[in-house]
Amino acid sequence: MAATPGAKCCTGMDCIDRIVGGGFPVGGMISVSGPCGSGKTNFGLEYLIRGAMGGQKGLYVSTVHSPGKLLTYLPKLDYADGKIFEKGTVVLKHIDEMGSGERDDGKITKSEAFAMVADIDEAIKEQKASRMVLDATNPILVEMEGWVARVFLQSLSKVLFDSKCTGLLITEGDVPDCQEHTMSDGIIKLGTAVRRGDNYRVLEVLKMSGAAHSRAKYVMDMTPEGLLITPMLRGF
Repeated sequence: MAATPGAKCCTGMDCIDRIVGGGFPVGGMISVSGPCGSGKTNFGLEYLIRGAMGGQKGLYVSTVHSPGKLLTYLPKLDYADGKIFEKGTVVLKHIDEMGSGERDDGKITKSEAFAMVADIDEAIKEQKASRMVLDATNPILVEMEGWVARVFLQSLSKVLFDSKCTGLLITEGDVPDCQEHTMSDGIIKLGTAVRRGDNYRVLEVLKMSGAAHSRAKYVMDMTPEGLLITPMLRGF
């Protein structure tokens, strides 16, 4: 049965839930974008870890790092069970495990794009995952023609909605007009700011379907207690 319109997936990150109206839409596809070093991967991992601590299974699909290498990058969170990944509460997979690897002159074909989505769907069902993270979209979408990328995203969005699995698509760079943004149910933009010579991470919610979300910008900090945000002062 598909996700119920209006239902919320509480992220477990209290500061995020407050500014997005209680959570992400269940079965929604949320785009999290920003430049290198803005905290996108840690955001996605904490989303999965918080879910696992609340009894929700998760799936992390990497298009860059192998699962073994990714485990060495896990944020050290004081509240988290260190054996979440060992227990399989959150499963790590690489995109190369999805589909057949078919390429046509270096491009991912339509049939291969469908095969990748089908394998992601199978992994969600096998894991009984309520949460998914695809990190990052750029390496695979760049190998697709524009219309193939659109079909891939549409198919993935349907899989998430039908399975009631709320997914984050991590996108590298400041790309306001990318297809991920156009087709997503929510958009969280991460960035950086400089004040008096110090660099700060910044978070802004540009879109969240079905929610009266905050439109403010926030200074974001990654701590052992998890992600913390505070409203950005005017004149920052």
